[in-house]
Amino acid sequence: MIVMKFGGSSVESAKAIQRVASIVRNHSGPPPAVVVSAMGKTTDRLLAIAHLSADGNLKAAGRALAELQDFHLTEASCLARGAQADWLDNQIWGLFEELCQVLQEVRESGSLTPRLSDAVLSFGERLSSVMVTAGFRQMGIDAVHLDARKAIVTDGRHGQAAPLFIETNALLRRRVSSEQVTVMGGFIGATEDGVATTLGRGGSDYTAAIVGAALAADEIQIWTDVDGM
Repeated sequence: MIVMKFGGSSVESAKAIQRVASIVRNHSGPPPAVVVSAMGKTTDRLLAIAHLSADGNLKAAGRALAELQDFHLTEASCLARGAQADWLDNQIWGLFEELCQVLQEVRESGSLTPRLSDAVLSFGERLSSVMVTAGFRQMGIDAVHLDARKAIVTDGRHGQAAPLFIETNALLRRRVSSEQVTVMGGFIGATEDGVATTLGRGGSDYTAAIVGAALAADEIQIWTDVDGM
């Protein structure tokens, strides 16, 4: 099997996700494991919202949060129909309700601690991975969603967490399907106590490497729409 990682530019919109689905659908061989980054500039937007919340600028934070939610719901409406649309809408609303709770904690603390920063930033990949899963299913791909926090176990160094490979490898081998396309977010993990962590910027590529090593993948493919070598 192979691991296919798609960056933020590759999943920045419903149309972009449909292009990714076409790439995955045309893949021959065993179902790949797919690792995705947050959509477009979502990580930067989440970080800005978190800082506004910590500074007590609640009006601006609320406006930016509503815009981010509307963005995901709008793209979702272009991505899925029927039962898949219902499932995806429920996922998005649930994630933003949870995000609001984390931001409330940020407001109450008056500071953006590394733990809270990781908690906020984790929502980018959590959102994009459910978006991609729904998009795949809508286009006839047998896909299953895997919350990366349930498979990538790390230490507690927030912002630059290191994987605990024995635990992580065992979980990935058990939870990544050999019969379906498994979709998971990159960049994020969780401690053994379930506290969200991040692997640092560029962490989605690292996630793909972790998954590939754990599963003894034949190949790890890094897909991007950004010009370069």
